[in-house]
Amino acid sequence: MKSPEIQSFFAQGKLLLTAEYFVLDGAKALALPTRLGQKMDIHFSEIELDTFEWKAYRSDASLWLDIRFDKESLTPNLATEESLRLQKILLAVRNQAPQTFTEKTLSKIETHLQFPNEWGLGSSSTLLSLLAQYAGINPYIVLQETIGGSGYDIACATAEGAIIYQRNEGLPSITAVDFSPPFKSNLYFAYLGKKQLSTEGIAHYRTATIAKTAAIKWLDVITESMLSCASLEKMNQLIREHETIVSEAIGLLPVKQKLFSDYWGEVKSLGAWGGDFVLFTNDKTEATLKQYLAQKNIEVVFSFDALFYTS
Repeated sequence: MKSPEIQSFFAQGKLLLTAEYFVLDGAKALALPTRLGQKMDIHFSEIELDTFEWKAYRSDASLWLDIRFDKESLTPNLATEESLRLQKILLAVRNQAPQTFTEKTLSKIETHLQFPNEWGLGSSSTLLSLLAQYAGINPYIVLQETIGGSGYDIACATAEGAIIYQRNEGLPSITAVDFSPPFKSNLYFAYLGKKQLSTEGIAHYRTATIAKTAAIKWLDVITESMLSCASLEKMNQLIREHETIVSEAIGLLPVKQKLFSDYWGEVKSLGAWGGDFVLFTNDKTEATLKQYLAQKNIEVVFSFDALFYTS
């Protein structure tokens, strides 16, 4: 049977609202898939080929990667850091599905990010999900064999809405939940201006001397409370409690105390502390919030509905 000319796949980005770091040890994490994600197109030709192209495009449509892989060995034509990292991922995919990438008419794979790489919305996790969709394999196995992590971002890539993500003995547990609070118009998400690697925070967390079992129980209560939270005032209280627990665990100041001590609402880190996106609760106008953030050179700001699929 003749192969289709193009197969297309899509994976959503993500933000982690609760249980950062502690999700690694089984805490319940509230996570949301974003409207923005990454698309992948698999191109086929009418002639047989021994190699295929890999072209990765940034969100501004500029070309980021241009690599050619041998179909049998998956050896890239250029031994750069990016090409070797990608080769490792492709080999992990093939470990589960040996025939992947060997089809003779496969000619090109193109990926198209819908957000800047540095935003931390999941350029890597969306890629793993896309390849798993194409190969029909378990993306969590590829994750553990390559970039590592809790896996909540993989779950968000194909989720239909908000989820509670939990690791039970290392295995993912995903529960679809309704998170569309009555005060969602008071929730804003801003990019702080730098991509934050989670390595430092995780290292602090791994050496933390606090009672993690007790902390996880409290975080689970906070996560469940956010799902049923009916007022912005209560949400602010939950954020303060959550930030205190994580701050003690990783030995870093909460983002509000560090950068926004003069802010009228609450501020919460989302994922790795120190960069990427943060949540602002705002009981003033959107214009007032954006004016405040502009004074701190923060220009990328989303409302809840602009960033997430909501009911």
